[in-house]
Amino acid sequence: MSGELFTRGFPASSGPCTCSSACCEGGVFLDLRERDVIMAHKTLIAGHMDEKQDADPANWFETEEHDDEDFPSGRCVGTRVLNDKCAFLDRSGHCTLQVSATESGLHKWALKPLFCILYPIEIGNGVVSFDDMLQEEESCCTVSSRFDIPLFEGCREELVHIVGDDGFAAMEAHYAGLQKTGTGI
Repeated sequence: MSGELFTRGFPASSGPCTCSSACCEGGVFLDLRERDVIMAHKTLIAGHMDEKQDADPANWFETEEHDDEDFPSGRCVGTRVLNDKCAFLDRSGHCTLQVSATESGLHKWALKPLFCILYPIEIGNGVVSFDDMLQEEESCCTVSSRFDIPLFEGCREELVHIVGDDGFAAMEAHYAGLQKTGTGI
């Protein structure tokens, strides 16, 4: 875990809960296994797409695959950008993968790629940290050293998804220790 998860954060009126979906516009890289899960549900997903989206699954992903050790299979592929946004982003700024899962009774993230779930948290070279791609551009993705809500707390649900309840409890204990000693805050 990167130290910035504990030393940077959001003002009370901002953070991921005020998401603008700007991070979704450029598409995302996902593990090949995640692509396979999406393709196994292509009929369900296509049925939830709006008229501005391309419901043809053949157009959802880039053709070139890449080696990347931050993905479980060691390989990834990108979602295509269609109509200036990720193939899965609908006209309302919602992820069709998440809408499809929720409306069919699955967990909201059952079809969503991990890096979409986590943002603005990222995993790079095995380290969980903050992705500054939209820093100072979008308030929902901008953190500072003066904050009301520490970054790790603002992204609780996402972090629990990858580290589990016990891992998050350890993060809370670490942060409490930092507050008590004033170290790094």
